[in-house]
Amino acid sequence: MKKITLLLITTITSVIFAQTTIGESSLFSTTTNATWTHVFTAVTTSDGVAVSGLAQTVVINITDLPGDSTYTYRIYKTLVSGAGNFDQQGNLVLGENTITVPAVAFNRAVKFQFSGGGVIEFDYFSHNGEVLYPTQECELDDVTIGSSDLFVNQDSPDWPYYLIAASKNDEGTNMNTSHSFQMTITCMPAEGASYRIYKTNSSGNDITCCVGTLSLGENSKTVAGVGWDRNLRFQFSSGNIGYSSLSVNGTALGLDDVSFSDIMIYPNPATDNIYVEGAQNIKSIKVYSILGSLEKEVFNTNQVDISDLSTGIHLIKVDNGTVFTKKIIKQ
Repeated sequence: MKKITLLLITTITSVIFAQTTIGESSLFSTTTNATWTHVFTAVTTSDGVAVSGLAQTVVINITDLPGDSTYTYRIYKTLVSGAGNFDQQGNLVLGENTITVPAVAFNRAVKFQFSGGGVIEFDYFSHNGEVLYPTQECELDDVTIGSSDLFVNQDSPDWPYYLIAASKNDEGTNMNTSHSFQMTITCMPAEGASYRIYKTNSSGNDITCCVGTLSLGENSKTVAGVGWDRNLRFQFSSGNIGYSSLSVNGTALGLDDVSFSDIMIYPNPATDNIYVEGAQNIKSIKVYSILGSLEKEVFNTNQVDISDLSTGIHLIKVDNGTVFTKKIIKQ
């Protein structure tokens, strides 16, 4: 009877308190080190001294350390000279583990590395007071990255969606300026979610960098301006990230950008006229740049001439009493 009771309690507990492992969670990246196999990136030098110089504290509540092995952590941090340092290390224990890296007065990177091949199980993880796990999972009626026409779906299992900030096809100097996104996240996958930057470097090569962890609430990232033409995208690890607000460079992109399967805008891609089909009593059609600038507006019609617009992605906002948005590509 005691065994049955214990089993029942264990089952109920596992349902109430979500658990995952370091290897399953998107909060952690894998390394090539045979001992320190997984890493949580707290800050990088791209965050600037105002952020990276702060004390960095991680709290992880560990629920299982499989086998008889000793599980450990170590801290990677850059010194004022720019050299890497690993002098802060320690053992992990069942229950709450609080690990703090003291504040400094210079720009730096700080990463928390963990041993064990990803098998460490936990039910709580926070960074500087922000709870990164467990998360609020999305429901069917939530506005998510995957349901929004603002985000482009790509064939990448790890980074399936991206938001375009700048393109080499942009006219003027917009591609060279600093770009930022701000997003208020309301829900995300149980294993967490991340973003990274896709950009063109000074050699003309497109690279990825600067992986960051997303959390419930306000999230933002700024990429500094450059002196060359570039592509710039904010990539996301899941389409199942819900949000209540989204802006690029301070321009709100709105919540009415959810796909409507019964509305068609064609042809797409297009070179001149585009047509809206499936929407009755159209009051207006507005054409915006991907950054939210109004480029064209027509009234009481289902077609727009886009022949004079720049090549690339544009947003078409149709108002027939219900406002909805679609992406089109101008060739």
